[in-house]
Amino acid sequence: MVNLELYKIFLTVANEKNITKASIKLNLTQPAVTKHIKNLENMLQVKLLRRSNHGVILTKEGQSLYQDIKEATNLLINIESKYCGIRDINLGIHSTILNTIFSECISEYYIKQNKSKINVINHENEQMISELKNKELDIIFSKKIKAKNHSKNIKFLKLGYWNDILIASGDSKWKNKKVTLKDIKNVTIYMPRQTSETSRNFLESVNCKYEDLKNIKNITYKTIAEVIKNNKGIGLVTKEFVSEEIIKNNLCILDTEFTINPIEFGIYINNDNKFDNLNTFIQIIKNRFIAN
Repeated sequence: MVNLELYKIFLTVANEKNITKASIKLNLTQPAVTKHIKNLENMLQVKLLRRSNHGVILTKEGQSLYQDIKEATNLLINIESKYCGIRDINLGIHSTILNTIFSECISEYYIKQNKSKINVINHENEQMISELKNKELDIIFSKKIKAKNHSKNIKFLKLGYWNDILIASGDSKWKNKKVTLKDIKNVTIYMPRQTSETSRNFLESVNCKYEDLKNIKNITYKTIAEVIKNNKGIGLVTKEFVSEEIIKNNLCILDTEFTINPIEFGIYINNDNKFDNLNTFIQIIKNRFIAN
């Protein structure tokens, strides 16, 4: 008997090329995903994947199976959704937000609707907006994206504000000093990539160009707090994302002579793409954030 679920899991792992990313998208634990792949290999009596330093790689047999089942499996998934009245939700969200801010919304959704999955996609903001326009994504949860020329069908619903801050190690010379813009221009500052909304908001707030800051180090959000605790530099982060890390690593929030503007956050939806499960999810999000 064909086990559609095993093939769906295999396709997800093959697409993501990473067990961890696939497990998040499938809402399964990593051991569960690994076990299901092993069951499929035992059933077919072939080796489908092999691990690498960067994730997983399809074997020759895995590549062949992927090509053979891709279209058929996706077709069956669509048919299943159509006749069962169930549709999965494709959510665009950055991993930092997912882990620190948003997990409760997903948990509540699964309590209310346990037959539908939320597939988590983490891409650059502009790519996610394009995918929302093309209905490859159903909803995006993020800071307000300041890029222009969004489709008229794309709607942003504001849920509140987050606060970008500057942090330093607990024994930093900046700890008890009111930091000036001149200081910022002459110290090493760790911030997300130039195109991130955090970096854009900071530069706009202090009326600077990226080139005005001579000692920028672009690193991932997850590593800024870790780097700062053993470094003399300053980090640019969103307060709500790193509250636990600030306490854990004995970091300090710097006082500044300038103001960093709060930044809106919320959800993006496509007005031409609405269905019951998505409406349920949106209401959960509204209740969670607007109520608070």
